[in-house]
Amino acid sequence: MQAQASANVAAYVHAILKDTTDTSSIDVGTYVLSKTDALLAVTEMDTDVEGAFKLLLKATGAKHVPELLPKLTKDTTNATLKLRILAEVFNSLPASDALRFQTLVAIINYAGATNQIGLVKGYFNEIDALLAGVASADRQRVYLSIADLLEKEADSQTQSLLFLEKYLNLFEAEKDVSAAKPVAIRAAVAVVKAPLEAFVAHVELLHLKAVQQLKGADKIFDLLEIFTAKTLADFVAFEKASPAVLTSYGLDREALVSHMRLLTLCSYPTGHDAIAYADIERTLQVPAADVEQWVVKAITANLIHAKIDQLGRSVTITRSLQRGFGPAEWASLHTKLSAYQANVGNLLATIRSARAQQQK
Repeated sequence: MQAQASANVAAYVHAILKDTTDTSSIDVGTYVLSKTDALLAVTEMDTDVEGAFKLLLKATGAKHVPELLPKLTKDTTNATLKLRILAEVFNSLPASDALRFQTLVAIINYAGATNQIGLVKGYFNEIDALLAGVASADRQRVYLSIADLLEKEADSQTQSLLFLEKYLNLFEAEKDVSAAKPVAIRAAVAVVKAPLEAFVAHVELLHLKAVQQLKGADKIFDLLEIFTAKTLADFVAFEKASPAVLTSYGLDREALVSHMRLLTLCSYPTGHDAIAYADIERTLQVPAADVEQWVVKAITANLIHAKIDQLGRSVTITRSLQRGFGPAEWASLHTKLSAYQANVGNLLATIRSARAQQQK
């Protein structure tokens, strides 16, 4: 059966290339590898060429994969076909085979080199499952490669950041996290540049060991802390104390102020208490006439749910996305639970009293 499979591969390649080489005494894998460049150069027969490599993999398994990978990735010509063949190689290998990981890395890197990111994005959604059992150092390598790849696309910046976060998370079990410092800075800058997207995507960097090493050593940590859990007043104070930091990281001050105003609205307590326009005006440092505009922006961005009372000139924030959960948030939760407990206790007391009256 193996001999017949090999003969079928050779016959298929003969037909595509119109080749008359006698392959009866030649290893079929060696023959196909010698013809790889010629096969990939055949025009308007992509499906047939892809089929030839499928047959090769079926006949010889992983035997020739180490030699095939560099042949498929050595240049950028006919990149789409080569990526499809690389995908066939990947899918043909058992999950436990180390070559499967090497093939995955080759696919990611080649897609980046040939600007074919769209063809490999499907792998990214399943990447954790695909990397199950892979060593931490190798996972780091893949996550960083994917982040680099996605960063090239304007609409994939948040996805890129999520993979930087995955990379940094892998250092939680490490004693020495210094190797992660450049990526920690890169991720922190990415959050500060697009804090709303990071907030909505639940990117949480501040607690990570790789990021904590920046505390006291790099001002970007202070900025990250402000955009994660603090307010516009903290940002203004930071800028006054360290005016050169924004420029050094290529940060747009006006954009940052705008982001901080919206995030600051998320810092208000939620519930049924009305917040006066004057309070919001002071907190956001905007003219009174702009208060409603900023509240509407926050509502539109799905950062808060709120009711605007134009006559009473107040806003009631009923719900907001939670920015971190520190001591202040625990204290607020304790207060709310205590009030809830008291209300339930009063309700039960009223019910007991009513029952007692009925029984008299």
